[in-house]
Amino acid sequence: MELATLEAEDFRIRCSMVGKIMSDPKGNNLLPQGAISYLQDWFYEQSTGDQIFKGNKYTKKGWEVEDEAIDDYAKVTGYAGLVKNEQFYGNDFTEGTPDVLVGDDLVTDIKAPWELRTFEKYAKHIPTEKHPAPNANYFWQLQAYMLVTGRERAELAYVLRNTPKQLLSYGDRWVDYEKEIPLEKRVKIFVVPRSNSHIARIENRVELCRDYLRETIIPENS
Repeated sequence: MELATLEAEDFRIRCSMVGKIMSDPKGNNLLPQGAISYLQDWFYEQSTGDQIFKGNKYTKKGWEVEDEAIDDYAKVTGYAGLVKNEQFYGNDFTEGTPDVLVGDDLVTDIKAPWELRTFEKYAKHIPTEKHPAPNANYFWQLQAYMLVTGRERAELAYVLRNTPKQLLSYGDRWVDYEKEIPLEKRVKIFVVPRSNSHIARIENRVELCRDYLRETIIPENS
């Protein structure tokens, strides 16, 4: 997309990034600072073609063990024949590729923590109506996935897999989690109900982001 043709209406936020714009703004501001920073990065990437975040060892582990993590999730839940979803979904507000689609009504996002300590940090979360997931960003991500897929149910699955040795840095200790910890203790699932009120907030926030792009960021860079 060329800079000359970049317009506010082009803004669609990735489902995985929705949490970046959804915190509460301070004072009389319509957008939180995190959303403004995200929009500045978005404009830079769209106008230059340069991707700011290119991944790190934590995201690389998730990519490398994703298929095996999906298999573990399938074994624990009893869902048969699960494979990584490759279909891209989008609407006027958000877009993305969910990890797993189960049946006709369930969408699941798979997370592969770097180590046991990280896994346990999230696994010990006690779900409540206000906080069904241990991470607010993932809550928003799943609401966005339900929005674009039209599904009514979502699950967030943390799956502890061995870290590929080639990703280890100096000082990292490799542990054979798959041998030392039973499968059912390496998978923790959180149910995230669909919330149409939160989905409406996503749509509203995207519109506010477009307003900010139109009124501030695009004119400043013209």
